Amino acid sequence: MKLTRAKQDLDHHVWKLIKLHGLKDKKILVAVSGGTDSVALLRTLTKVHKKELLGVCYFHHGEDSNQEYRKEAQVFCEKLCKKLAVDFYPLKASQLAKSEAEYRDLRYEALERLKKEQGFEIVAAGHHRDDLLETRLMRLIRGTGAQGFTAMHVLRDGLFRPFLEISKRELKKYLREEKLRSFEDPSNESLDPLRNWVREDWLKALEKRSRGSTAALARSLETIAQEIENRPWGDLLSQNEAYKSQGLQRAFYLTLSLFEQKRLLAQYLYSLGKKDFSQSHLEEIQKRLDKSQKVITFKVAGCQWEVNAEQIKVQS
Repeated sequence: MKLTRAKQDLDHHVWKLIKLHGLKDKKILVAVSGGTDSVALLRTLTKVHKKELLGVCYFHHGEDSNQEYRKEAQVFCEKLCKKLAVDFYPLKASQLAKSEAEYRDLRYEALERLKKEQGFEIVAAGHHRDDLLETRLMRLIRGTGAQGFTAMHVLRDGLFRPFLEISKRELKKYLREEKLRSFEDPSNESLDPLRNWVREDWLKALEKRSRGSTAALARSLETIAQEIENRPWGDLLSQNEAYKSQGLQRAFYLTLSLFEQKRLLAQYLYSLGKKDFSQSHLEEIQKRLDKSQKVITFKVAGCQWEVNAEQIKVQS
């Protein structure tokens, strides 16, 4: 998307995706934090979608060191919704999270509950091209298989992400032209989490060294991801027909090569919504399963595994 005429370009881009995915008459719940991406998402949806089919949720993560920002951000989002004439639904976590993954899980669980309670059909989130690039790089650093490399989709499982081809720089320009401000989370400036280091240090240094390289890298990884999705890799999980109710068939697992075993384990974890695992986790699971005893229990990758002579299963 060109940086000129940002308003028209972005609005048209989102309108095309709504039309393409058949969302024109769907009730959409917009996740808004007050940051650039979510404010831009809300604004463009109010222009290309029926306002009576929109609602906004702000999720307060609880009373911790960042609580003052969260209180102010909630007030900011409420005023923005009033200005744009959109229904506002504030929610607050009942417990404090201990990691970024827990923050994300609590937020999406709350959004899903609200979606069902209020009759929304879709949740919209402002993840953009930079977020997608960071996620892919993080997974590469931690070790990922093909199934983890695709990372995000414009529409999947009721989650709509129309900005995956749009950079944050473009979203900032859009807000300037709309004469809207955002309310950024100061914790995003911390270099402690690895993701923030990748964002603030590594990628900025790469762009400074070679202008346009981050956009080129994002395009290259997207091309690879598309090739992975469109290539017949062989869905090992579908060959394990009863996995959803009974876990993996141990006999089938043992017929596979070491590489295929890891791929099957990764596909199984992804099918359960587990994403925060690495190649070292998969290798550790393989080691635990490479034993002669019929019954094994262990915990790896945040999951409790139960193994008997017939099946390999993660306890929910």
